[in-house]
Amino acid sequence: MSNSNDKPPLDLTESLTISDNAQAPSTTSPTVNKVDCVELQVEMSSVKPREKNDSLGVPAINQPDVTTGNLSHSDEASTSNPIIDHITEVNRTPYYVDKSDDVTIGFLLYCAERGKNRGNQHPFICKVPRILRDLSESSYTPQLVSIGPIHREDPTLQEFEWLKECYLNDLLNRCDSAPKEILEACLQKVKKKIHQIRQSYAGVKKNYSDVELARMMVMDGCFILEFCFKQDAKKDFDLPDVMRNGCIAMDLMLLENQVPFFVLHTLFDCLDLKESVRTLSQVLDTGFESYINLFRVFHEKHSFLSNVLNKYLAPYIKRFCSLLLGKISTTNVGSDEQISTTHGDSDSTHAHVLGFLHKRYQLVVAKSSPEDTAFHSIVELDRSGMNFKRHQENKWSMTIKFQSSLFACLPLFWSKPTLLMPTLVINDSTELILRNFIAYEQSFHQDHRYYFTSYAVAMDILINTQEDIAKLVESKVLVNDLGSNQEAADMINKICKNIVFTDFYYNEDFIQMDRYYNRFWPKHIARLRRVYFSNPWSIIALVAAIILFSLTVVQTIYTVVQTVYTIRAA
Repeated sequence: MSNSNDKPPLDLTESLTISDNAQAPSTTSPTVNKVDCVELQVEMSSVKPREKNDSLGVPAINQPDVTTGNLSHSDEASTSNPIIDHITEVNRTPYYVDKSDDVTIGFLLYCAERGKNRGNQHPFICKVPRILRDLSESSYTPQLVSIGPIHREDPTLQEFEWLKECYLNDLLNRCDSAPKEILEACLQKVKKKIHQIRQSYAGVKKNYSDVELARMMVMDGCFILEFCFKQDAKKDFDLPDVMRNGCIAMDLMLLENQVPFFVLHTLFDCLDLKESVRTLSQVLDTGFESYINLFRVFHEKHSFLSNVLNKYLAPYIKRFCSLLLGKISTTNVGSDEQISTTHGDSDSTHAHVLGFLHKRYQLVVAKSSPEDTAFHSIVELDRSGMNFKRHQENKWSMTIKFQSSLFACLPLFWSKPTLLMPTLVINDSTELILRNFIAYEQSFHQDHRYYFTSYAVAMDILINTQEDIAKLVESKVLVNDLGSNQEAADMINKICKNIVFTDFYYNEDFIQMDRYYNRFWPKHIARLRRVYFSNPWSIIALVAAIILFSLTVVQTIYTVVQTVYTIRAA
């Protein structure tokens, strides 16, 4: 017998792999080498044994799915479960048989069972798609506080965890019941929905236990509620508090930084508030109205005669002109017939705080697909003779409506049409708000529609250069707090990159603008202004040429008249 020290190391893979026709070696075989058995025993002892719930390499219970990153959930095993049956059958197979195919089959069965349990419910709190996130990383990443499990382990967000404890204490002080009773009720109700909470998330890196996840939901949900209550108090905050509250409000509306809305609703129902009872929607509206406000609504005062003419006479004049031209205009997106706001929606229809804020801008309109038509910038429309005015409608703050002149059918009384637009406020948070609303619309295909996507695309069409921004600022339909018109134009143009949409709610208005632009007089007036009035020097040169031409004509007439008088005198 050879020395074991001279023997090459045993290949465990080869020793455990046998052909289909091979028989298991008999333990009584006289040819078995004792040293080989010892080495095999040593190497087998180094192999990590399977866990109880992971017999096939299948993800264990309460482990995150490595393929999707979704939070897994506990599933009770039953004898009729095909996965458990498969695991039991494979475990009966001798250890020296190759089980790689069985491991794969078991894993696929596990995935199929998870898909069956999930059904049609898809996670609605997840990482923003990389194709959008790479364009502006800071627009989707919280700066002060983490809400939910996606950014929980970010070390840069741990500094303000103490603030959640302070807010929790302040919220409990608002209630009549004992803090322990309230927290017990909140925790028990949240734990009953822990399975639904897990299914709401995707992209979570760490595996949280049920207790950890429930504790996180209660703490973060109470923080959101107390933040809104503090804004409702309308007390004078110090400057550091004002700056901090603004940053917190931005963090609370990020798509990746959310808790399910049903968790907020559950916690709100458990609170025994001392103050007057209000709905959760009213509390959130009050809490975010000072921070998430893209548009400004102005109320202009009109004279009594102007109101009467606009209300009673103008519709008949417009209809008369339309009939005279044989073109009855279709109803626009911003018209009264189509507008039906959804402020009365029940809280159960919201996904999270961002979804709640998104629905504040929704209305019921007929879908319209984008058609092939020419688009024109603000400067081009201005050269064609179009006015720009901020609209006064409160029913939908995102209305963009083309309003033709009352006497457009009569060439002698040709007047400028008007493009009514909301007053957009561009500041440091505008890009963040728009990008998260658009990401929410791009990531989920449920009942919500592409309102912010349509608005961003419309603004991208109308704004190409800083001259377009300057014209809108001059017309008071845009407030540029960034300072630089070029910076504002770049922000608008970049925000629509890599987005896809099927419904464009301003399609009819843009078609009407193109028809107006291609008419004889607007088209030639726009060309005249583009060629001869594009800059002050062109205007000066044109005026000088007109004066020179006029003097030449006068001199010629004077010379002819003088010649005629001379001939007659002779």
